[in-house]
Order: sequence, then C-alpha cells, then structure tokens
Amino acid sequence: MNKYFKIALFLLIVCHTICGKPSDKIKFNSSEVTKLEFDFFTKIDRGQTNDIETHYDGFIIASGITDEEEFKLYKGKLNEIRNLAKAELTQYAGEGAYDFGKRLLAWIYEKGILKKYFETATLFQDMIYKGEYNCLTSSILYSLLYTEFGYKVKGILTSNHSFCVVYTEKGNIDVETTLAKGFDPGTKEIRNTGSSTIITFVPKQNYNNRNEVDILTLIATLYPNSISLRKIEKNLDKQITMAKKAYYLSPNTKMYNDNLINAFNRAALECVKKSDFENAYKYLEEALTFDGANIMTKNNIIHYYNAMGTSYLRKKDFPTAIQIYKQGLKDTGNNAKVLENNLKVSYYNYAVSEYNSRRYNNAYTISEEALKLFPNDRDFIRLQTSIPK
Repeated sequence: MNKYFKIALFLLIVCHTICGKPSDKIKFNSSEVTKLEFDFFTKIDRGQTNDIETHYDGFIIASGITDEEEFKLYKGKLNEIRNLAKAELTQYAGEGAYDFGKRLLAWIYEKGILKKYFETATLFQDMIYKGEYNCLTSSILYSLLYTEFGYKVKGILTSNHSFCVVYTEKGNIDVETTLAKGFDPGTKEIRNTGSSTIITFVPKQNYNNRNEVDILTLIATLYPNSISLRKIEKNLDKQITMAKKAYYLSPNTKMYNDNLINAFNRAALECVKKSDFENAYKYLEEALTFDGANIMTKNNIIHYYNAMGTSYLRKKDFPTAIQIYKQGLKDTGNNAKVLENNLKVSYYNYAVSEYNSRRYNNAYTISEEALKLFPNDRDFIRLQTSIPK
C-alpha cells in the first residue's frame, strides 16, 4: 500500500493562477522535444513572442517538422514565398491596409501557393509541396505575410473554423482565407471585361463563439488539429505532449488550458483502470496545477480514491482501505458519498472479521471508532451489543 498510496491534500496543493511564463507550469523531458523544439520553446519562454522569424519557425515546427536538416529545407521553401511576395508586392505596400489586404489574398492564389482545399490539410508541408490547405494553414500564412508588410491582423477561431480579421482605414475586415475572393465577405466585386460584366460575391458568415487570437495561438492550434494525422489518438502520453506544446505557445488561452486538463484526466483514468495508482496520482496532480477547481478533475480524484480503496477492500486489507477512504474524504471536503459509504463498509467488514476471529476487543475498538464517524449507526451498535463481555 505504501508504494501507491500517497497522502496528498489535493485541494490544498494548487490554485489556478496566471503564470508568468510557460515553464512555470510546463516542463518537457528529453523524449518529448528535439533540440530544435527545445530551442524554439526556450525563445517563447524568454518572451520572444513578437518576433516574426519565431512565428515562421513555429508554423514549421508545430506542423511536426522537428529535425534540424528537414527544418532548414522547409524554411528555405518558406523564404522563397516571402522573397517573392516582397519582390512583387512591396510597390503596393503603401496603398493602405484594405486594398493591400485584398491584393495579398488574391496574390497568394494567383501564384499557386494555395491550390486545393482539404479539411484535413492541416500541416505546413501539405501546403509547400502540394498546395493543399485548410482554413487554419491558409489563415496562418496570410497572417504572417500581411504582418511582414507592416499591417495589423488577428486570427479568428470558432468552434469549427478559422479565418482572419485585418484592421484597416475602412474598419475591421474579415478575411476568408480559404477563398481567393474571400476578402471582406458580404461585398460584391464587379469587373467589366469589355464583353461582359462579372459579379463575384462571397457571403458573410455569422459565426458563434468568435474568438480573436494572436498568431501564436493560431499556430498552437496545429497541435490538436493534427492528432488524427499523427495517428496518436490512442497514445495518451503523446496527446499530453501535444497539449503541452499548444499550451506553451498560448498559455492564457482557455481552450489550451482545458485541453491539457482533459489530457491529464484521460491519462489518469487509464492508469486507474490498470490499477497504476501512482501514475494516476501524478496525472491528477498535474491537472490541478492548471485549474484547482475543475469539476472533472475533482470527480476523478473521488474515482481515484474509490478505486484504490476498493482494490484493498476486495483483498480484505481493511486497515489500508479505511486509511485511503478517510484521506479521500479529507481531500475532497467530505463531499463524496461513495467514499463515505465504502468507508463505513470497510469499518464494518473489519470489525466483523475481527469478531469472527474471536478478537473481540479489536472488534469493539473498531466499531467504537466507526461510531465516532457514523453516530447512532444501527449496524455498529448491533455489533457492539453482540460482542461478549
């Protein structure tokens, strides 16, 4: 029991606070990051979050390109796009945020950088070699290039979509980056070709749960979005690593905080299922560092104590079961009815076991101790009256 059962005042360990930097809460081990990633996350931790080179690097690294030689290859490809944009668009950079924003989106498609939309094309390398993209990768690319020309842009995340908003002399303008004509949706574009008039119209969407985010938060979204592509849906440790990396890039974003809590809780439940209570404890403790009041974590702490206590109850190790249930009630604020019920069962079975073994003094002492916790309980009173004097 001593190996697995740790006296831990769970609810007193942590409170949810805004950390000064990601490393205050997140630590990577050598199996979780390459040297390239370590250097990148160190820059983030040191506050180098407004450097555009760091943003470009993050786009590549968060797509799973973490080998230094491979990274250099892709960074070179990305720099080719950047240099081409500078060569062809710098002359228009002074035309204003609205007109340049519209021009930039059209240019990206005219040059064949974005060729074909796929919902699952969520990695940088898909875009570079095949021109395949989705709403996230196209939003990141547009944001990076628009920023490079000195204009202000933010990402927009909804429950199932991402796009951009640019800040212009005509107001805040949405940019649906998945479409060549997606600049300022809801407006008509009329072109006269001489022989005909062409009207282009992209309808404006009304998105629920519209959240404005910075570029690092957009990049962080590559991690959870690519879990299925990396084939790690059943690898809980790798999912935790992905959640940690996303959190590192955007520590004040609730979604990534919640994703990490969920990942730790899933891992804890898997450990409980395997009776690996030591590691279950560690995962739950980690979850609490990100939100000490999280209801799911609190419920799983009750489940943790109940499963561990029940494992000893089934082995008829009643003293250990009693200790675990009592500690669980202490840590959960005595609000766990299942722990209270099983504590009573443990006391009763312990007392009956001693009674049947004719250790009457022990049986009486155990039932007396139980009555302090469960006053006037008929089962313990009846047991005491049956004990020979």
